[in-house]
Amino acid sequence: MAKAKPTVAILHYSCPPVIGGVEFIMEAHAREFIEAGFKVKLIVGKGGVVDPDAATVVIPEIVSGGGPLAKVLAALDRGEVPNGFDAAVKRVEKKLATALRGVDICMMHNVMTMHFNMVLTAALTKLMKRSRSTRFIGWTHDLTFVDPVYEPHQHRRYPWSLLLQPQAGCDYCAISGQRQMEMKRLFRIPANRIPVIPDGISVPKYLCLTKKATRLFYEERLSTVDVVAITPARILRRKNLGVGMEVVAALKKRGKSVRWMITGAPDAHNPESMKYYRMLVSLRRKLNVQKEVVFLSERFEDSISHEDLCALYRLSDLLLFPSDREGFGLPVLEAGLAGLVVVISDIPALREIAKRDAVYIHLGDSASAVAKNIIAAIKKRPELLFRKKVIQTYAWEVVFEDRILPAVLTPRKVWAALQERKSEKRK
Repeated sequence: MAKAKPTVAILHYSCPPVIGGVEFIMEAHAREFIEAGFKVKLIVGKGGVVDPDAATVVIPEIVSGGGPLAKVLAALDRGEVPNGFDAAVKRVEKKLATALRGVDICMMHNVMTMHFNMVLTAALTKLMKRSRSTRFIGWTHDLTFVDPVYEPHQHRRYPWSLLLQPQAGCDYCAISGQRQMEMKRLFRIPANRIPVIPDGISVPKYLCLTKKATRLFYEERLSTVDVVAITPARILRRKNLGVGMEVVAALKKRGKSVRWMITGAPDAHNPESMKYYRMLVSLRRKLNVQKEVVFLSERFEDSISHEDLCALYRLSDLLLFPSDREGFGLPVLEAGLAGLVVVISDIPALREIAKRDAVYIHLGDSASAVAKNIIAAIKKRPELLFRKKVIQTYAWEVVFEDRILPAVLTPRKVWAALQERKSEKRK
């Protein structure tokens, strides 16, 4: 019987629809966990429903302004600890304990290193020391004590002193190497006790992908693919798609993961077109590129729209257009506008457009030679390489799988030094 996935709570002063950088990160975290089958709860001072599958618990006292505790926070903002501080901490601690029932992991964004609600920070500090059922992660985006803007709030006495050192029961992580170094100096602990878990980016959102393109992005795991190629053409013999398959197979032999998306469909009413399509399917199997060569007509019942095509260009790295007869070459213009590496057959209509700005497939060229030229052309494009690095390193699904999931499921590996130190103390 499979072990049940832990229940995850994400805690911050607020969540969407409140607008803010941390709020957007929380939303992304929540959706990745939900997509992975986790139960998710958001614990915030202000906000709404981030996802219908995530429960939102609103505790007004933990908003950055304090809500019902506004007077207490106003005094703290002046550097004063009011008489009602301890009572406010107990009040919030009790509400948090209720909200955290059944929660295995609580990801606390910024609240353990920022001064915006010291009642909340103090309540969590007390709660973490006593908790036996919930593990706490201090997700650190910013730090009051390293930012000169917050100098008026950098008091080195309680409760602000809670921000100056790691608190018992909390595993801290940082969103960047810079933050890690700042925390190392501030907390006076080794950097390996503060793993870096970066923020991510939604590739479909920022590339303005259509539903079909988004579906392909996730189903084909394009964030992990080295070379994404596109051919906007119907399945006709003169398009010479068999040569394209051989090039894809050669790229694969050179260690590159590839997806080649062919947008058009065979003509079901044309026997010759269907015969050619069946030949391509057979060749795809023979070359062992069933996964790499994607006929979109096999994936979608309806045709690819102009909006879909534009989105697919934005997803792609190169145009693979091995046609042996063309009167013009519109895909070459489209690929040029999209900034793709252009790989085309050496025929007059296409050379007239691309001239020296393309990788050419000459008659008699081996697929291996063409693949070598493609790889060399990509290496000469630093903007393309950086784009690929962003997608392969910072796409949310990559960050989630490589960094966030291990922090939740295998913390001993992520916080190895910290766990070893705890073990030594127990001995």
